[in-house]
Amino acid sequence: MLYIDTEYAPEICSLCKGAEHTEDRSCKACGGSGTVLVAQPARNCPLCSGAGCLGTEICRACGGSGWALF
Repeated sequence: MLYIDTEYAPEICSLCKGAEHTEDRSCKACGGSGTVLVAQPARNCPLCSGAGCLGTEICRACGGSGWALF
């Protein structure tokens, strides 16, 4: 079995842009921390192009983080 040693690093959450909240609630993407752990090298989500949302909906591919999960 092949194991890949993936490095993770904190990146700014795209949904709240690091503010830790959206409207009057903790950010759904980062849980209120303002950052998310992202596999390195970091790549923008291909579905939302790193925005974290598609119109008014949270991007289902990245969960709002704006970063590719693979």
